[in-house]
Amino acid sequence: MATVKFINYKPADIYVHDGDVIEIPHQSNRSEKTVDIVIRGFPQLYWSSGKPWEVGNFWLATFALQVMRGGLSLDALVSRAYALRHYMAFLERVRMTWFWFPLVNKDKRCLFHYYHDLQGQLKRGEISYRSAKSRGKTAVNFYKAVLDYRLLSMNNDMFSELSLSEKVANLAGLERTIAVSKEQLKLRGAKDIIQRVEDGLVPLDYDVQDLILDIAFENCSPEVYLMLVLGFYTGMRVGTICDLRLLTLKYARPAGNGSFYYLSVGPSVGYAPVATKFGVNGDISIPAHVYDLLCSYVKSARRLKRAVRANKEDGQLVFLNKNGRSYCRKGRGSSSSVNSEVMNIRNIARQRGIQLSFKFHQTRATFGTNFVMENLDRPGVTLKAVIGMLKDMLLHTSERSTMTYIKYVQNHTAKAKWANEFYQRCKELQKKW
Repeated sequence: MATVKFINYKPADIYVHDGDVIEIPHQSNRSEKTVDIVIRGFPQLYWSSGKPWEVGNFWLATFALQVMRGGLSLDALVSRAYALRHYMAFLERVRMTWFWFPLVNKDKRCLFHYYHDLQGQLKRGEISYRSAKSRGKTAVNFYKAVLDYRLLSMNNDMFSELSLSEKVANLAGLERTIAVSKEQLKLRGAKDIIQRVEDGLVPLDYDVQDLILDIAFENCSPEVYLMLVLGFYTGMRVGTICDLRLLTLKYARPAGNGSFYYLSVGPSVGYAPVATKFGVNGDISIPAHVYDLLCSYVKSARRLKRAVRANKEDGQLVFLNKNGRSYCRKGRGSSSSVNSEVMNIRNIARQRGIQLSFKFHQTRATFGTNFVMENLDRPGVTLKAVIGMLKDMLLHTSERSTMTYIKYVQNHTAKAKWANEFYQRCKELQKKW
């Protein structure tokens, strides 16, 4: 099956001068000396045969400048790579080539075949509407880039097995396909009917939250257990949690009543920059007992042994893996090690007869909805105040994401009240009968 692999990519400008190829690496002047920029963990696509997909990798490389300058997160680029890998897997499964766009009979074009396949998966419930739409959009954007960069006609050797007429047919067929992409390359059917909050997440009930933490405490590493606690009780993303620094804890500011602390996070925190989505800077509220757990952990023999193996930079991280390295790749907002342990939690729950659909990011959704439920109807607390506080705590760039939590709670509260009233009326029918 097609795969995504990761490399250390060094962006450079390429010139040809007097027949010689000249490569000028992009450099950074942020440190005392100028150094070549290296994007670590840059995604690359490979077919099941082990051969790289040159055109797909070229498309990914066009985003290197955006990643380098912070306009696009590396994690977002990795998501695009995995979406395109899904398309590659489809092409291999049906034995089609990615450039098959005959001029006549649009239904035979590979992109239309892919959308039919996505539509089928959507109807069978094998994929969510959100995922199907994202994967289809990624494939369309890839082909738009193919046209923009004229990749179907730039290199004649690329299609040496095709005749000239077939090359023209492929190019013209692709142009026609993209021209009608908005109208005819569209997934039909309803969107996900389950109401969700930001990032398409579904919050968890208190009972499920307690179950996850109990399983994690008994079966997961102390690091992942504490990460889950931080997710449920602070709403931090896993990328931010994995990038917390010792100085982040040292300079935490206690609240007036001592019930919680403020942790300053973001790339602009001079004494300890911490990665956040979109590079937002702000203060995270952390309960005092959770803060004490973290302080106890960083002093533990387990963490000190891992720190000995770490380099100077990683040694300042709160959480280190067994090799003394960060749990997240630099520039990535996810962790394969954490995902593996979360999968183990789901498997253990299944062994207990409980079907648990849980992803780490749901800890953030759960924190947000819990905060709204506990404060929305509190006497003297206005809706505007709840929105403002939650926006700051979750480091949202706009109130639009924050409002998804408000609407979710309001909708589910209304449903609960209706269900209770409906149940009471049914009981009255029983009495009459």
